[in-house]
Amino acid sequence: MELKRILARDARSANEKAVAQYGPDVMVISTSQVNGLTELIVAVDLEPLTTEEADPFLKTDYARPHSLKPTPKFDVLLGQTLEHNKRSSRERQATQVAKPIVEVPATKAVTSSKPKVPARAASQALPEAEVRHAEEHDTLRGKEIVALVREELNSLRREFKLSQQMAAWQGGMPLAPALMPLRDALNDAPIPVALRALLIDSIKDHDNLVDALGALQRQLSHAIEQEQAATPTQGLHVLAGPSGAGKSMMVARLAQNAALLYGSEKVMVISFHDQRAGAWNQTQLLSAQSGVDCFRATNAATLKLLLEEHTDRQLVLIDTPGVQMDERLSEIRALNCNVQCHALVPVDASAATLRRVFANTANPWSSLMLSKLDEANQPWALLQFLTDKTLGVSVASRGDRTHDLVQDVALGDLVQRALENLPIESMPVQEAAPTTARDNALNALAVAKLSQVHAKFNPETTGLTHE
Repeated sequence: MELKRILARDARSANEKAVAQYGPDVMVISTSQVNGLTELIVAVDLEPLTTEEADPFLKTDYARPHSLKPTPKFDVLLGQTLEHNKRSSRERQATQVAKPIVEVPATKAVTSSKPKVPARAASQALPEAEVRHAEEHDTLRGKEIVALVREELNSLRREFKLSQQMAAWQGGMPLAPALMPLRDALNDAPIPVALRALLIDSIKDHDNLVDALGALQRQLSHAIEQEQAATPTQGLHVLAGPSGAGKSMMVARLAQNAALLYGSEKVMVISFHDQRAGAWNQTQLLSAQSGVDCFRATNAATLKLLLEEHTDRQLVLIDTPGVQMDERLSEIRALNCNVQCHALVPVDASAATLRRVFANTANPWSSLMLSKLDEANQPWALLQFLTDKTLGVSVASRGDRTHDLVQDVALGDLVQRALENLPIESMPVQEAAPTTARDNALNALAVAKLSQVHAKFNPETTGLTHE
């Protein structure tokens, strides 16, 4: 594929120009504003090379026009690259182990009854099983990344086709001239097509920008309004979600909250089947901050033993890896231990990520947890998900500290943040927000302060002047 750049005065003209030049199946990669114009980056399929054109590439590994072998797929190339990196890593480790052992001369008389341990044994401190599990985790993670990228591209194609179908409908919709900046901002923002059409349809009856924004806020707030789920403070709870969503930090926040209620000896954290490098060390450090006990279970049998030995715990939190989420949840549910599963996603999660988490209907979720409240400015995919689903939100988090736990989640703040970050180019002066009572009080206070300054520094008594 090849990337092409298109410039037009607005998003609609850019889309029409892209369809006219490259056909209705063109895929839009990104949209941005450049010097007052709309820049559209699209991906175009390349024409296949002939034998004469491909002649300079005959010496490469994956371009053999004389053989009938097809070009390997991306996942095949990724697997070959991972295998090559694994072999190189093992060869480097073997080279380091094969280095000669250098004896350190004794400078002090040290007496010990324990036999000396060769330096070579210390270099093999990492068990081979852990190395193998780490390699398997990397392979699975790579495959899931490839699947996620493909799903994102398919989602972009679907969104672009829907936007083409909606362009004609929006073009015939009468809107007030004052609402044109808002319509362009809604088209430029990363809003799903279905939600964008609903929002544009809701502002057609208004004639000024302030009323239209208020209507959007009221409609979105009403659409996502739902009963809040309870914070996990008792029983057995499992946190699952995509990699990088902040599951370990959320487990630490919930553990610290429960430790303040019942005491640290009544709370337990379990890291289940997480083979990431440094994941267990991170769990230990986070649990040590709140003083709760943490354990590691590499399989379902070990997890069952831990749960049977600690039945006196008030709260048990299980942290799961981001890869093979459905398999891990199935193993935990097979234990029949009355577990509650909670889905954790970042506020700025894409629509493809949300679909991957909630695609399996066999996973009944108890609540939805949100992370990274302070980082997301365009939570449109999450807003659309909340309008379609009835899953309640239990807790959220902001910041990078263990006590940054939000138990009273105000979903209206997400709507306000999304509307405030719309790329509206200009707002008419006559449609500025009206002066509130608070502004009037501040103005009166400022006038009183100026009067006091004038009385204190009277020119007739002090000889000073001021403006």
